[in-house]
Amino acid sequence: MTAVIIDPPAAQSGTAPTSLPRASAVVRAFGTTPPGGYRHPVLAVAVDLAAEHRLRAPAHRIVGDPHADDPVLAAAARTVRARDAACAVLIDRIDRWAATALPEGRAGVLHTESLGQLVGRLVTVWMRGQLLAEVRTAASDPWVRLAARQLGELARAYDDLVTDLLLGRRHLPVFQTPAGPAGMA
Repeated sequence: MTAVIIDPPAAQSGTAPTSLPRASAVVRAFGTTPPGGYRHPVLAVAVDLAAEHRLRAPAHRIVGDPHADDPVLAAAARTVRARDAACAVLIDRIDRWAATALPEGRAGVLHTESLGQLVGRLVTVWMRGQLLAEVRTAASDPWVRLAARQLGELARAYDDLVTDLLLGRRHLPVFQTPAGPAGMA
């Protein structure tokens, strides 16, 4: 795993520096877990986010099926809502970690989404690619290629954010909309 080191003032006082995993490590965590799991909080949550997306994929298929009968559709909608709430809690977990572990520098430009939201988008795009690859087995299929390209672009955006945080060119938003069950309408 490659990590970029963010050197907050606390790191200079003897505590360990904070690291952020690169996008390749985050995406790898969506599909594999080493024995004993991941120690880094972002990677540990990434595993759980991918699991939630796998659980909600069949329900999303039912919700999109125009021939699904009402009781099946209602059950699928409840599953989607529960999985979305679980994802929101996990995204919030990343954001809470980032709020305490990353430096509070305000010199850089504000990034428009939180670290958790960006990891959430990464897993969404990754899962879409996985589902497309299951039904369209040819790697040359235009939809599979588009999904791979979108994942690559988003991964570069994540890595750019990590670099910019390191260099103080950007900072994460401080105040987030509560995302867990208490914050859902």
